[in-house]
Amino acid sequence: MRKAFLTPATLATVLATALVLMLFGACRRDPVKRLERDPETLAVVGRFAVTKVDFASALAYSRAEGNEDAWVLSRVWDELLDEVLVLNDLAPLPEDNQPMALGPLTDPKAREAAVDAALEERVYAKVTVSQKAVSAYYRDHIEEFGRGAGVLVREMLLPGPAQAGDAEGLLRRGHSFVDVARLYSLSPRRGAPQYFQFEELPEYLRPLLEKARPGSVTRPIRLTENSYEILRLEGRFTTYVLPEDEVAPEIRLRLSDEMGERLKADYLQGLRGRFRIVAFSSKLPFAYQKETP
Repeated sequence: MRKAFLTPATLATVLATALVLMLFGACRRDPVKRLERDPETLAVVGRFAVTKVDFASALAYSRAEGNEDAWVLSRVWDELLDEVLVLNDLAPLPEDNQPMALGPLTDPKAREAAVDAALEERVYAKVTVSQKAVSAYYRDHIEEFGRGAGVLVREMLLPGPAQAGDAEGLLRRGHSFVDVARLYSLSPRRGAPQYFQFEELPEYLRPLLEKARPGSVTRPIRLTENSYEILRLEGRFTTYVLPEDEVAPEIRLRLSDEMGERLKADYLQGLRGRFRIVAFSSKLPFAYQKETP
């Protein structure tokens, strides 16, 4: 019995068909390949597909709709991918699940709320700034808290002439400025010292404080019909460094922000190792520009 032999042309056809079937099967097994051919899908981030509609919504929310600056558009794109990356951490599914649409989370406000809640729990709740760190920052950056020539004063704000008269009477009888301020002043500082450079002082106060001697208290100064202030001059200085306890809240906020940004960057980097990100750059409506440090 004669054996059947395939002609070169038939063999080529068979191989081509087999290759097509193999590629088709691979695409079915890899949903990213299928979505790469979808003109509406711009990226796959973990279990989510990011579409043109998602990006358009992000642009409108960022007030960048119609902007043609590639750098601005790139930053909105990066932020969108980072937000979707965080969404994967809220309720991750097994890796073999098909990428799904953002659905209600296409709405930037809803997505932002979900992402903010996740970051608060997973990142910002871990931010702690010790008093030791605050003091170290103050010592290392003391020049930031230096001020030019000015005055150190205590102030109390009073709600009317009666209160102003009562406060002045107590001060004349020798009561502490701070105690009287705590009793009458509307200012939340309650008589705590404040430093003002001369150019920062209102015009009406400059001649008054230039003539006053340190330790003296002004008469009640009428600001409005029902608003008065009384000042105590602590001293005049050619240079002054704000004390640590006064700037500690500012330092703490600054260090908290810096630590929060570092922890967020580490968190996102960890997510990138867990969830696959594939951006179809050729379908982006702009030339992507990578952000540089």
